[in-house]
Amino acid sequence: MSVSLEQKEARKVSADRELPAGAAAVTHKIQEKPKRSLRIAMAGIRGLPPRYGGSETCVDELGRFLHSWDHAVTVYSRIYKGDHAARPDSYHNMKLVYFHSLKQKNLDTPFHSLLVSLHLLFKGTQDVVHFHGVGNSLFLPFFRLSPVATVVTVDGRDWDRGKWGFLARKILKLSAKMAVRFADGIITDTPEAQKLYREEFNRETTYIPYGAHTETIETQVALEKWGLKPGRYILFVGRFIPEKGIQYLVDAYNGLETDFPLVLVGGNEYDLAFVQKLKNFARPGIIFPGFVFGRPFEELLQHCALYVQPSDVEGTSPVLLNAMALGRCVIVSGIKENLDVVEKTALSFSPGSSGHLAEIMKQALNDEGLRKDLGRMAQDRVRVVYSWETVSKSHLEAYYAALEVKRGGARPDVAT
Repeated sequence: MSVSLEQKEARKVSADRELPAGAAAVTHKIQEKPKRSLRIAMAGIRGLPPRYGGSETCVDELGRFLHSWDHAVTVYSRIYKGDHAARPDSYHNMKLVYFHSLKQKNLDTPFHSLLVSLHLLFKGTQDVVHFHGVGNSLFLPFFRLSPVATVVTVDGRDWDRGKWGFLARKILKLSAKMAVRFADGIITDTPEAQKLYREEFNRETTYIPYGAHTETIETQVALEKWGLKPGRYILFVGRFIPEKGIQYLVDAYNGLETDFPLVLVGGNEYDLAFVQKLKNFARPGIIFPGFVFGRPFEELLQHCALYVQPSDVEGTSPVLLNAMALGRCVIVSGIKENLDVVEKTALSFSPGSSGHLAEIMKQALNDEGLRKDLGRMAQDRVRVVYSWETVSKSHLEAYYAALEVKRGGARPDVAT
């Protein structure tokens, strides 16, 4: 499905002000700082500052908000053998605690979550621990007799993703069952994931998407580094794995007649063969900057003509939200998770179809007015639905609800 110019004109009066279809409404009982401050632990991420994925960005934003509302936040971070990076004691008023982990894709998360769980049980003083990722749920039974309330953010069918081996898939499926059975609260970031846990596991969850800041980035230092011109390049940001659909984008671009470069930001340290295959297949005009973070990442996102998300499997993508928040015209594959986020503020193509993607890219590149109008609509949608303040308040409500469950209150999130 794509948005025509006529459809765009009819819709640009306002962006949708509703939650994605199928999502349970998020209420906001908290309008001012609660009287009781909480001690909250964040676990399951690589660490701060955010340099890996959306979960790190979420913890960064949540931590800053929670501190501003007088809550104490501790973030558990991973370190690996041979890693000599600086290890500060705090980051934006969040306490950082480090534990070694295994740099092995299938065992990294379970091993680290075991160490974190043991530390919280025997040395921690937290009221709530928020595990980011279902793979951290294996050891939730340890908290049955602990006063610490447990909250887990889960994806959809993570155990079915192609990037995982046999052992990892089994661990993830078991982890999902552990979360359903033992977590005091479960958060999903997409309506599809919420539906999955309701229908397959008979467990209600709290739908809370990621957030983004609507702003304008004026600087262009990163563009100068890679020889780019504002508004004259196409951008993708993400891990280089087949389920992100980057191969469709490269194929589509290879058949496109344009002088707009394609910038592919990211990589994959666990599958260098796939990364090299992409580079071998890429025509001249495709740029591989590697991983880019912080201000350079924001500059690349702000000044692109198009942001493309061609994924086969997705949650609520933080990069997609950031592109929308910066007023960029975005093109997404037509999977439900992507369409739930963009609603009617973006162009879409048939999932897996490089030919259709090339057609949509050509349409957008040839119509600057369409790009600008869709960008404004997308930015308005983020401002209304996906602000970090709204997202953070929803998380805080989830923490208080989990504490009530831990204290013996009725669990409102078990389907009946």
